[in-house]
Amino acid sequence: MCALGVGQIVAWGSFYYVFVSLRDPMGAEFGWTKPQIDGALSVVLAVTGLCSYARGRWVDLYGGRRMMTVAAIVGAGLLIGWSYIAELWQLYAISVGIGVVSSMLLYDAAFAIVARLLGADYRRAIIVITLFGGLASTAFVPLTQSLLDSHGWRSALRTLAVFQLPFCAGIPFFMLRNREPARVHVARGAKVVAGSIRPALAHPVFWLLALSFVSFAFLFTALVFNLEPMLRESGYTTAEAVAAYTLIGPAQLAGRIAVLTLERFISLTAAGLIGTLAPVLAVVILIVLQPHSPLVFIFAIAFGTGMGVKTIVQATAAPEFLGSAAYGALQGALMFPVYLAQAGTPLLAAWIWQIHGNYDLLEIALLVAAGTSAVAFVLAARLRPKPATIERSAEPLLVRP
Repeated sequence: MCALGVGQIVAWGSFYYVFVSLRDPMGAEFGWTKPQIDGALSVVLAVTGLCSYARGRWVDLYGGRRMMTVAAIVGAGLLIGWSYIAELWQLYAISVGIGVVSSMLLYDAAFAIVARLLGADYRRAIIVITLFGGLASTAFVPLTQSLLDSHGWRSALRTLAVFQLPFCAGIPFFMLRNREPARVHVARGAKVVAGSIRPALAHPVFWLLALSFVSFAFLFTALVFNLEPMLRESGYTTAEAVAAYTLIGPAQLAGRIAVLTLERFISLTAAGLIGTLAPVLAVVILIVLQPHSPLVFIFAIAFGTGMGVKTIVQATAAPEFLGSAAYGALQGALMFPVYLAQAGTPLLAAWIWQIHGNYDLLEIALLVAAGTSAVAFVLAARLRPKPATIERSAEPLLVRP
């Protein structure tokens, strides 16, 4: 699973964090505004969400080896195509393709693959993969910046395209060879629903988890896009704001390491409470911050820890509460609104800011989102069906016409 984790570092660095690095040089060359370029990332997230269920169902039925390999090769071509763009519409067209590729390469695809491979032992593998994925910004933001400084943004994209072949294509192609379970065979005249998720969709726990994760997606995305100006408005210097922002990544990694270390002793419900309550504390601290207060670092630690743990909870809560027989499809259905929320949050947050021209109202919205995420998860944990019910609802269904 470590090999898949290495692939996640390259995939996240090439198809997500690259937008952060290329925003300024593309804007300087073409005169595009920050919202115009950020809009391309929103397109990536929206398309990723739209593809999430189909991707999950595909992995459930056929596995992920060929899917990841083909996606990485196509992704390399898209990065090369990006390096030749001259118009904004071309960037958006490339972003649609990157959204499709991202749905087949990033976390949720890898999680579905290990769940199919390892069965009940998938949780630890997911934690390990997220540990590697959490290093993507640390590794690729400075790497991409170095390539930009040395060769320009177009050559940087071509170099990133080359990275796809050994890491994002080669690793699944060779590592998963002869390891994945055989594909589901459908008898002539029959329709198979492998591990139907209809019982899960009919249960309130699914919708409570969706509400919890969508609320957290708004909180996380709004803070990522607005934290530095929010802190400056609160009286912090740019250097202080950057220092606090930088601390979030290590705190996120520390949260995941703690869950990995205590994985045998900590329940999913306990991890979920940490992942949802820590951000509530973080937002409360953010609201009451005074200029230059060292509490800003407590905020960063609480928020980062919550983010790190929440990523694991989002990958494991639905299958553990509702059954894991159709992990890919279930997670795909659950993550569909989450990606759409991430795509729309930058525009929604900007609209909230414009109402009063400051961040006061947005901070209240963030507190409401954090509280909603926590309450919805607690209710989902309390209303989860009994294990025997989960097992029956997860049985594959064979429906004849």
